[in-house]
Amino acid sequence: MMDLPISFEDEEYLPLTDTELIDAVCEALEWECNSCGGVGTGSIPEEFSLRATRSISIAAYVRRLYEYLDCSDSVFVTALIYLRRIQRLNGDNRLTYTNVQKLFATATLLALKFHEDEHYANDYMAQIFGMSGLEEINRLEVSMLSLLGFRMSVSAEEFFREKALMMNDLVSSPAVFSTTVSQSLAVRV
Repeated sequence: MMDLPISFEDEEYLPLTDTELIDAVCEALEWECNSCGGVGTGSIPEEFSLRATRSISIAAYVRRLYEYLDCSDSVFVTALIYLRRIQRLNGDNRLTYTNVQKLFATATLLALKFHEDEHYANDYMAQIFGMSGLEEINRLEVSMLSLLGFRMSVSAEEFFREKALMMNDLVSSPAVFSTTVSQSLAVRV
């Protein structure tokens, strides 16, 4: 099947509000971490693991990236696709609470560079991601490209499947769904 070009700016078929997008990304990342018990990195290189206990929740971290990156929502959907690919390519690759932040940040960086015409320089991105600097972000970028087999393109089918999964997870998660509905109602009032 041929990959059809997709306009990542035209997402009217499966719209998500900002809050819904952030909630759905957080839900997906939390689920992945919990599915393996949250420990053990498998085959993920150690350089993606945090040196100390994380001081920020997954939700706060995703909100921070969303706030400072000023990018299209498709970047976050694509970042999740990249993380799922890494897991599919090697069943030993697992997202855990020690590696999820650097993995998601690096996947977001790659998705941003692949889809957006303009983006910040890596040294600024390292600050946003909470990394030690340019050397670390460059090393993680190359490492993730290698984990992905340098396959960055995403088909329309793959993109919309991931986004539909995210929306389904929102509806099936009572806590996220009730918060999203409450916030939606508050906006309309």
